[in-house]
Amino acid sequence: MTDVLTRPDETTGAAPARKWHTTDWARALAVVLAWHAVLTAVAVLFQGSLPIGEGYPVKVLGPDATLLSHTYRWDAENFHQITNGGYANEATPWVPAFYPFFPFCVWLVETITFGVLGFLAAGMVVNVLATWLAAVALLRIARHFVTGERAPWLVVAAFLTAPTAFFAHSFYSEAVFCALGFWAYLFALRRQWVWMGLALIPLTATRITAVLFVGLCFLEFFRAKDWKVRGLLSWHLLWFPAAGLGVAAYALVLKIVKNDPLAMFSAYDTVSTWSYHVANPNIPATLWTELKVSLHVLAGGRPNNWDLISHVLPLFGLGVLLALSVYLFVALKKDGLPLAGFGLASFVMFTLNSNVVSVHRYLLPCVVIYVAMVVAAQRRPALKPALYGWMYASSLVQAGVFLLFVSGAWAG
Repeated sequence: MTDVLTRPDETTGAAPARKWHTTDWARALAVVLAWHAVLTAVAVLFQGSLPIGEGYPVKVLGPDATLLSHTYRWDAENFHQITNGGYANEATPWVPAFYPFFPFCVWLVETITFGVLGFLAAGMVVNVLATWLAAVALLRIARHFVTGERAPWLVVAAFLTAPTAFFAHSFYSEAVFCALGFWAYLFALRRQWVWMGLALIPLTATRITAVLFVGLCFLEFFRAKDWKVRGLLSWHLLWFPAAGLGVAAYALVLKIVKNDPLAMFSAYDTVSTWSYHVANPNIPATLWTELKVSLHVLAGGRPNNWDLISHVLPLFGLGVLLALSVYLFVALKKDGLPLAGFGLASFVMFTLNSNVVSVHRYLLPCVVIYVAMVVAAQRRPALKPALYGWMYASSLVQAGVFLLFVSGAWAG
């Protein structure tokens, strides 16, 4: 491993002496199918014996579990409502807080199959395809940073064993968001700016945190110009403001159906249980409060589910994100700046609402975490056991949080 990452060739967009093997697709598909199968098997095995929590939508699913009913908990109901015109429903004014691209994909699969596939099966098709795309993109991103045949697959493994990776299996937008974000960044690494821009547009219609990937791709664009301001004088720069077309289209929809193009923000004021979301630029104060709460929870000996999921786990994840972002910059210098900047910007954005609730889920698309882990293990072989230990422990945490989700308990 050299001190800088492999620079893609400016004319072909491919890394020198690299080949993108077509077997990547087949191998990644096998891994992703096995991963989804394991999660399904775990849910089917345990869901009958787990107590039903408030996140279980009995009115929609009924009392009897089915093969895919475990994927439908908590916010899944809001995404489902969107496929049925939920934005226009005055009885659910909070639904605009959830962006439309994932529900659109589900609706599209249902429509193409003439309704043969129900919404849960359609959602699983979308998630399997999206997880597959995300895994292939992540594998090829990794090859720009690590060498050898095995190391890039460890980056994919770190992603799939992350504590909240199961949300890519659930009726949520995580899988689609990761697929679009990872491919946008991969296209940026390849200097394929048109494809990058086309991936960023639907990304901004998927989640508000798409702005982080827009920033990541911009930093990579700047790096491609050797960090020279005059290098930004290129028409490809226009793809970055054009990325906003996705969220602009969503705003137009909201203007038409609700007469409020910013309903994705005002929706938070319609739910009393979301009142803890208060913009607060004093991030150190937020972190200090969360640290005190977490220490109190851990010292108490019997932490409850809310405290562990909404305070301890997110805060720990933020610490990992911050440490690995700084490490990647130190290890790769200016060539690591795009990913390091992405990580630091994520850290800031995720803590601006005076709380860290659900942040462990928002960390899932943070590609810097997975890349930095494997870069560190490859540069210092003594860290490899720590990497394997981390993935093992992380997979156990994922299993535990997944079972909470399946039971309808709060999981983020």
